Amino acid sequence: MTYYYQVEGLLRNNIGDVLQGMVAKDLLPEGAKVADREALADLAGRDSGLLVANGWYMHSFAKFPAPDNITPLYAAVHVANSALLSSEHVREHFKQHAPIGCRDTKTLRLLLGWGIPAYYSSCLTITSKPRGPINKNPDGEIILVDNVDHPVPDAVVAKLEKVLGKKMVRVSHDPPDTTGSIEAYAKVSEEHMNSLLARYCNASLILTTKIHCALPCLGMGANVKLIHPNPADPRLATVAEFIDIISYKDILDKGDAGLNDSPVNKEALAKRKAFLLQLVADSVKEGANAVQVSGKMRYRLIRMKANLLAKLYRMSVVLSYRTGFAKEKIQRVYGAGF
Repeated sequence: MTYYYQVEGLLRNNIGDVLQGMVAKDLLPEGAKVADREALADLAGRDSGLLVANGWYMHSFAKFPAPDNITPLYAAVHVANSALLSSEHVREHFKQHAPIGCRDTKTLRLLLGWGIPAYYSSCLTITSKPRGPINKNPDGEIILVDNVDHPVPDAVVAKLEKVLGKKMVRVSHDPPDTTGSIEAYAKVSEEHMNSLLARYCNASLILTTKIHCALPCLGMGANVKLIHPNPADPRLATVAEFIDIISYKDILDKGDAGLNDSPVNKEALAKRKAFLLQLVADSVKEGANAVQVSGKMRYRLIRMKANLLAKLYRMSVVLSYRTGFAKEKIQRVYGAGF
């Protein structure tokens, strides 16, 4: 069987999208091939196989979903634009390959609202393996990771450096080179991301606004804190399960910048990581989504719960719409033709 992992191949503006594919690649048999997440339909001419279809969905819907010769394992999925589900063809595709593992509760509710069986899986990037010894020395490098399009404000940087007593080294999650084929882009970006992960392992502290810096650092055991202007952002929930999100306001208002208020929930992290590792391993063995096809009791229970929740949640959304309760919100999420 051929195995595929996917990376974002359209805008190429966030190396975190490459990381999500890298962690899938690490869990697949040697020789796994890269696929363009924005052009999965183009796999119609490729060898049949299993695709680990985790990650952020998506900039363009024109070449989604994957064709029938590809069996997708949907786990750690985030739907950024609910319009992706506006097509009946797409909804039927997800139902065919359900239950869908979601990396956030917002995506979970969206899928369930359409009657698509789904469950919360967390994010596959927590399975990231250390790229070297984890630095326990407080005198090591302190790294600030953000993006040029969403930089940490100067006032927050100044306060952090005052509290920490040293300058931070700023690192961007912008890809180093966005040219070339999807294979060339993946190769260069994976090499760069591996060097960043090694650097994070060697740092005494990583401060970041990026989900896909915080999660792999947690998975590797590196000392990381997630800072953000809005800790209540639903996208951050997959990180908030493991550490508290530190707000810019707390950094500016508190004497210690709130940096000591975010211990890691190691038990929850270990549990989620173990599930995802086993899910991919079992899906490789089955050649399909193990939650859908495996007879193991754990997967059977997830499957039964996801199917039941899909029916109940769909009924509640339809009823709310028909009675006029939250009708505008339902139309905004599910479309005017709901």
